[in-house]
Amino acid sequence: MTDQGDPGDATVPGPKAAQPARTGLSVTLAIGIVLAVLFAIFAVQNTESVEVEFLSWTFQTPRITMLLVTAAIFIILDQIAGYLWRRRRRQRKVAKALRKG
Repeated sequence: MTDQGDPGDATVPGPKAAQPARTGLSVTLAIGIVLAVLFAIFAVQNTESVEVEFLSWTFQTPRITMLLVTAAIFIILDQIAGYLWRRRRRQRKVAKALRKG
């Protein structure tokens, strides 16, 4: 027989108690699936070739490729700007803490 202790000794779990495992389709996954389907439809509808002129270069590429490259460039620029902003904020926080000493 195992010693389980007195039931009156049980403590109430705090806010960090383990949550039961969730089953089923999560909202985030459902949104991701819907967006992936919409993107696939968009890609199929935008396969025609477009002429791109950049500085002295001219080339042809499918419209979806151009849109993806443009989106990727802006995502990368957003990440860089976010990193620089967080770094500057962190530096100001450290400087403020050092002044308070």
